[in-house]
Parts: sequence; structure tokens; C-alpha cells
Amino acid sequence: MVTPSEQQNKSSPDLIPQINIRTQQINQDWVAIHIQDNGMGMTEEVASKIFDPFFTTKPIGKGTGLGMTVCYQIIVEKHCGRISCNSILGTHTEFIIQIPLKQPKNEL
Repeated sequence: MVTPSEQQNKSSPDLIPQINIRTQQINQDWVAIHIQDNGMGMTEEVASKIFDPFFTTKPIGKGTGLGMTVCYQIIVEKHCGRISCNSILGTHTEFIIQIPLKQPKNEL
């Protein structure tokens, strides 16, 4: 079985894997972190499930995936932020993390 990264390397041997990270201040209250690779991307079906608990594209017994559920919990539940994924099959995947500059006060 050929993994997606092995398939990509076979189809484009000159490709140099890259990850680009950029930040931006959205407004006075929010910042964004964009993390984009130049990999194979994901199908819409896979991208729509990546934050679901226990979702993986790996065969049983071959790992648990990227831990995107944990990332979602940390960003959304702990930091009151947002995370989204934009992926184009065959070109790239980009995660956009948006975080408020000030955390809301916990109500006890």
C-alpha cells in the first residue's frame, strides 16, 4: 500500500516539502495564524471529518492520526478561539487558527 506522501514523492520527485507560517492581526481583538503546506491536500470528505474524535485515515493499529481533535479542544475550548481547514486536493492544506488577544474572564 502506498501512503499519500509516498505517492506524492513518486508523482513529483523534485517537490521540496514546505510549511509556511504567517501571522496577522485581524482587528484590535483577534490574531490569526496561518499554517500551510505544499502537500497532497485532502478530499472534502476527509477535511470535513478531521476534527471528529477517533477519525483517522490510517489502517487499524497503524496510529491515531494528527490529533486534530485535541488541537480543536485546546484552541476552541481553552482559548476561546477558532480553527478551520482549507484543503485543495493535489496542491496544499492550510489551517487557520484565530485567537482572541484577551481571554474572557472566567465566571465562577
